[in-house]
Amino acid sequence: MRDEMMSELRKLNRERMHDIWELAKSGDLDVLDGEERRLAEVMLEHEDEYFNQFEVADILGDHEFDPESEEDPFLHITLHTIVENQLEARDPIEAYQFYNAMRKKKASHHDTVHLIAAILAPLIVSTLQQKRAFDLEKYKLLLKKYKVKKPDKIFDFLGGDLDPLLEK
Repeated sequence: MRDEMMSELRKLNRERMHDIWELAKSGDLDVLDGEERRLAEVMLEHEDEYFNQFEVADILGDHEFDPESEEDPFLHITLHTIVENQLEARDPIEAYQFYNAMRKKKASHHDTVHLIAAILAPLIVSTLQQKRAFDLEKYKLLLKKYKVKKPDKIFDFLGGDLDPLLEK
């Protein structure tokens, strides 16, 4: 039952993503509300990478992306959008501080958003796997920990197994 519900939710989400993509391509962003507009803008930023997937999002509803061999473009743009929202709201402030630290180290806006998403993603996965509340304090702690690192080294620190802080 749960798998059927998740499959249906994924299908509906991808159909909506396709609708947003069609509006984004046409440049008709004014008809979208704030959240959907931001999602459309992020999709356009990733057009070169995911054009084909966005084009057929409405028929990819049943496809589960294998994290070992495929990147999920819908998860990617969702995480990107979450981070953009955090930066705009400056909530948590540590995300904004991390962002500023990376920009001072000459990382681009786009790359910095991806760095924050790379810190956030394992926490979200852990939260869902363990069926518990998101650990905001751990997220803030990781942002503080990594903001002193060089941008090109952060992925090295994040690579491999989950950060030991996630296993507490």
